[in-house]
Amino acid sequence: MKFGLAKIPVQNTFCSKCSARIKSELLKIQDITNVSLYPTDSLVVFNFIKANELSTALNTLTDLGYPPEGDRLGSNKVLPICSHTCGRYVEGEVA
Repeated sequence: MKFGLAKIPVQNTFCSKCSARIKSELLKIQDITNVSLYPTDSLVVFNFIKANELSTALNTLTDLGYPPEGDRLGSNKVLPICSHTCGRYVEGEVA
């Protein structure tokens, strides 16, 4: 079975605490695996099998407040779920 690799830069920053929730929500999607998050880069990386799973993952990120860079959401700006330490990153932290 052939996997695709998605590297999704997102619009809003997130902390390592929020990374756990993002990762948990993405792993609920069938055939999404190897989820890694990079808070300092606002980057989400994962493997997928089908395009519809990728689409579901992108919608999930948007629903959580982390839409992909370049997405235009109109006047309704999506706020991130993070209320922790966004912007205060500990060097070497990867979720």
